[in-house]
Amino acid sequence: MIRALILTLAMALPAAARPPTGLLEKPSPLPATIPLQVAAPEGSDHAILLSDADGAGVISAYLRGGEVLRLLVPPGDHRLSVASGRPDDWRGPAELFGGEAVAVPDTLPFRIDGARREGQSITLTEEDGTPRIADRRNRVICQIAEWEVERVEETAPGGTTLRYLDPQLRTRSRVCD
Repeated sequence: MIRALILTLAMALPAAARPPTGLLEKPSPLPATIPLQVAAPEGSDHAILLSDADGAGVISAYLRGGEVLRLLVPPGDHRLSVASGRPDDWRGPAELFGGEAVAVPDTLPFRIDGARREGQSITLTEEDGTPRIADRRNRVICQIAEWEVERVEETAPGGTTLRYLDPQLRTRSRVCD
């Protein structure tokens, strides 16, 4: 009797809401600083999962079909897995679309090399309902340090004029050539 009641309640509950394109979970304690870009055609939605060499989750994201996911991920060599399905089949971050995620055989490098953040740009396609990588390119962001110096003139309590430079270090990012 109780099982029937629980089953009835579970069937009455709404399915997990379809999330927007973006971050789902980030269990890794490492800072997310390296770019990942994933594009996919319309039709299916995708869960993008990155894991480390031990299989522990690093970061996961949701990608609606026809959109582009831009995400910063932690540094390291990560395994990419993709789960695809219809938007109505989304069951949440734990169950994804109800099926298994397809793992890409090679690890993808995400590194910081001096002022360069070296990530990945990926284009997905589908063959026989299975997601495939149609194109993969390095996506490199350069960080440029700029000093902004302001000349400051103040009057001290005794009436003495103080002049000094107030430097501020700012960084900006751009796609490298």
